Amino acid sequence: MLITKLSPQKVFQSLPKSRERAITADQLARALSLDERQRGSFDTYLAEFVRAGVAASKGGRYWRKQSSNFLIGTFTGTRSGHGFVIPDDERERTKGDLYINEHGMGAALHGDKVIAFITRSTSRGREGRVESVLHRENLSIVGKFVRLKKESLVSPLDERFLHNININASDTLGARNEEIVTVEITRPPIAGRPPWGRIVEVLGSEETPGIDIEIIIRKHQLPHRFSERAIAEAEAASETICAADLTHRVDLRQSLTVTIDGETARDFDDAVSLETLPNGRLRLGVHIADVSHYVREGSYLDEEAFRRGTSVYFPERAIPMLPEKLSNEICSLNPRADRLTMSALMEMSRDGKVLDYRLTPSVIHSRERMTYTAVNEILSDPRGETARHYAHVKDMLAAMHELTLALIRRREERGAIDFDLPEAEILFDDEGQIGGIVRSERNIAHRLIEEFMLLANETVARHLERLRVPSLYRIHEEPELSRVEEFAEIAHSFGYKFSMHGTIPQRGFQHLSRQIEGRPEERMLSYLMLRSMQRARYTPQNAGHFGLAMKTYTHFTSPIRRYPDLVVHRILHEVIERGRSGEEEWQQLDLGSRRSLKRISWLVLDEQREGELRSALEMIGEHSSLRERAAADAERELMGWRKADFMADRVGEEFDGVIVGVKEYGFFVELNELFVEGLVHVSTLKNDFYEYHERRHRLIGARTGRKFRLGDAVKVSVDRVDRERHLIDFSLVE
Repeated sequence: MLITKLSPQKVFQSLPKSRERAITADQLARALSLDERQRGSFDTYLAEFVRAGVAASKGGRYWRKQSSNFLIGTFTGTRSGHGFVIPDDERERTKGDLYINEHGMGAALHGDKVIAFITRSTSRGREGRVESVLHRENLSIVGKFVRLKKESLVSPLDERFLHNININASDTLGARNEEIVTVEITRPPIAGRPPWGRIVEVLGSEETPGIDIEIIIRKHQLPHRFSERAIAEAEAASETICAADLTHRVDLRQSLTVTIDGETARDFDDAVSLETLPNGRLRLGVHIADVSHYVREGSYLDEEAFRRGTSVYFPERAIPMLPEKLSNEICSLNPRADRLTMSALMEMSRDGKVLDYRLTPSVIHSRERMTYTAVNEILSDPRGETARHYAHVKDMLAAMHELTLALIRRREERGAIDFDLPEAEILFDDEGQIGGIVRSERNIAHRLIEEFMLLANETVARHLERLRVPSLYRIHEEPELSRVEEFAEIAHSFGYKFSMHGTIPQRGFQHLSRQIEGRPEERMLSYLMLRSMQRARYTPQNAGHFGLAMKTYTHFTSPIRRYPDLVVHRILHEVIERGRSGEEEWQQLDLGSRRSLKRISWLVLDEQREGELRSALEMIGEHSSLRERAAADAERELMGWRKADFMADRVGEEFDGVIVGVKEYGFFVELNELFVEGLVHVSTLKNDFYEYHERRHRLIGARTGRKFRLGDAVKVSVDRVDRERHLIDFSLVE
């Protein structure tokens, strides 16, 4: 059984709105389908609701009070010493975050789930105070141990934690001065007094190799040790495919199938094939590792995979969602080995339209482990050495290339937005030191795999939706109007017209992307365009995918490294199994086939199973979205750390760059071709006093009228690098 976090917002909204309809805690727990491990949080939430005055209780029965001056959300600290509460309720979220000054934080620490009261509303937003801490998110904090004459403390490395933590002499775990440690909070901050804690882990000095990754793992609460039971389950998995494993599977081992991944990839969860059928159609096969065959629902492996939610990738280390015995061996679609898969077999026209499909358990035998570089060389030079070496797959790759171009055209016509933002790649020398930062190469081979995976994901999502089966969707909602208007103003300041009006609102983004292609401001405007949109997330309620211009979309193609994909595999398996083991009328249907959809006019699952699925999917979607964000934040922070390390030896050097952000305290510059960002503080601009124009994103000199705005090209010198906070300070070179 999965250990899922219970949402306090959901508990509160489930309470009756009047005393006449009040219910007991047991009745509410049953209505929410809580398991025993959720009951403790549930009882805490009810008690805090009553204590804070947002709910009432009498005779063991509870109801919520009608009030609009409070909200439930996540407290976030800031470097400036104040904080915000980010509302859980979507309607409250549209009104903006709640500002909390340093006197209104109560016992809250960064990341805590809290009840906050709104004390005032102004033209700049809402202000309030924290009334109650419902759940302590970060039970442990990473920091630097400081031993003073009469006391000891830990200074958190994450500046969003706004207190130093006092440590008793008996709770230091032998830590030395300035060593990096993990500290567990034993007493929260009370009435302005700092919290107390005890050291539970000593990571080492700042010079310890690899300590930056260890810090980030703990800072972002990334599970990185598998339980012994999960390891045992993985080790017990058989590497041999027996006859029973092949029952009810389509044998595709004779099909010409290949994997295409990066040079350093070790887990291959997708393979592709393409053949021409006698009727002239193309049959595209997207074959995905059948992880659900090995990771059963409710197993220890399943609990570990759910807890992690996703694999995390650092430049020199990965934290996999599954033990390596599965992720790199048994489930990985390694070349010249039989592997169990779930296949999307799609019959297609030459112009990229899906005419028919079948989704089925299968077994494949990959002929080659191809790389993006090799495939790009084959497509670019069909007579070259690489093409001759892979002569047995060259023709199939050429046909895949033609199909890819057709799929790209169809997506563009539909309104899909292609954010081809370049990413930084760290290069290491022979001694493991950073040798450079370059633009990560992205070629047609990447697009080929991306298009095929998008098509398979959409096909699976539409199939399950047509069957009216509860599923987990990958949604991307339309941008909020205020953010779109702000971005339109920025685009206009560069001379570009931007609008989302029309039958296909994505056309405005498409049109602007074409206009800025190759321009100096392309990267900066593309990034701001992306920031104007909402984050994609997982949910059982389908709301479409705005960026892809798809009405229905899911994630199906990476079950080795994403938990939602594993869940979708299980649902698809269950649907197909229902067709095999159900009543006679079901057995005449192939519930993985498009043809059968026209003959089905009732629910595939019974009401009880459907209810169980919907309840579980709600929590799985929310949890998976949070873990995805934590992984992305961790990966981004380590990249920032690496960039600071790289620039530390370049203090005094000059670089060309472009202004990518403007604030009241200065402007941020990204160095050309290095993807390194730093701050030019206003205090370094000695010749004038600069005023900040927020709406126009610029600083203007009060005396000279000199402007610093987004997109301006500048030359800067590296003044200082703070490796601990991975911050870089520049000064302007006149």
